[in-house]
Formats: sequence, C-alpha cells, structure tokens
Amino acid sequence: MTKIYLVRHGETDYNKMGCYYGWTDCSLTQDGVLQSQNLRKAFENIKYDVMVSSDLKRAVETANIINCESKEILIDNRLRELNFGLWEGKSHQEIAVKYAEHWNLWIEDWENATPSEGESFSNMHNRICEYMDEILDLYRDKSIVIVSHNGSLRIIAAYLLRLSLDKIWSFSFDHGKYSLLEVNEGHCIIKGINNK
Repeated sequence: MTKIYLVRHGETDYNKMGCYYGWTDCSLTQDGVLQSQNLRKAFENIKYDVMVSSDLKRAVETANIINCESKEILIDNRLRELNFGLWEGKSHQEIAVKYAEHWNLWIEDWENATPSEGESFSNMHNRICEYMDEILDLYRDKSIVIVSHNGSLRIIAAYLLRLSLDKIWSFSFDHGKYSLLEVNEGHCIIKGINNK
C-alpha cells in the first residue's frame, strides 16, 4: 500500500488579499510559518519515505519546516499551481474588468481556456498527472509527502481517485494541514482530509 500525504503550504500575503497568484514566487506570512510549525508537530509522529515539493518558495518553506526527519526534499516545478499569466496578483473583480474577453472565455470553458498569457487547467492537469505517474512508480508501497498548492492538490486527489478533471472542485485543502490517501493495487481510499 502507498500512503500519500497531501500538504498545502502555509498562508501568504496574496492569500490574505484574495488574489490569483499561481506562479508568483512569494514567502509565507508569519501566520503561514506558524501554521507550518504546528503541522510539524503532526509530522513528528508520521513516518515517511520521501518528501516532494513544488519549487515555489511558499511550498519549499513549508516542506523545510515540516521535514522532521531531515530527508532530502525532491523539488519539481510540475507541482506548481496554475499559471495565471497576466492575471497574477489581481482579484477576480479586477480581471473581469481589465481582461473581460479572456475572463468570459475562461468562465465558459475553464478546463481549456487560458488566462491571458497563462496556462489552461487541462495543461496543468497533464503536467501534474505525468509527475504523479512517475512518483508513484518510483515509490510504490512507500509513504510520500507532497507539499504543494490548493489547485495542484485538487488535481492529485482527483487523479488518485480516478475522477474526471471537473471533479476537482469537490476538494479544498486548507493552509498548513495535511490529507491522507492510501492507494492499494490501484484503488484509492481517503483516510483523512485537512488534518492538523
């Protein structure tokens, strides 16, 4: 059986402002650091074989804090959040006015339309699923900690449960918390969501 711990990074200033900021590289707030430190206490009692992380600062900082066993953290940019392109750092209200045409296309076909100079959810889905195929093959029957972003973790959860892309909205991952899914012979069970 493969155990997969999904960890969302701690809070950032952009989270507090309610902005889209997928590939914008920013650090944790003080609260985000505290969230990660509190989560570290849970990981003192969790045995894991490998920890992997998105390459963005907020995820790497969280991974470094919770990495109780001081294992090497494998960094991969395929675990990044969606690239929002020119929408980065803006609220949906601002985007709806400044990029009205692209915004309306995105609302109508969120899976395939792209934010201005960004990427589509279907492209993001492909890169994350490609990564998951590799990591699950390399660490079959091991315990894997994945530190990433809400959008990325939604896709990973849907991938593990063999759900279509439109089902990602059934999941929400809280800052500085972990969820546990277990995969046995291709069958996935949710063991816990947003634990701390």
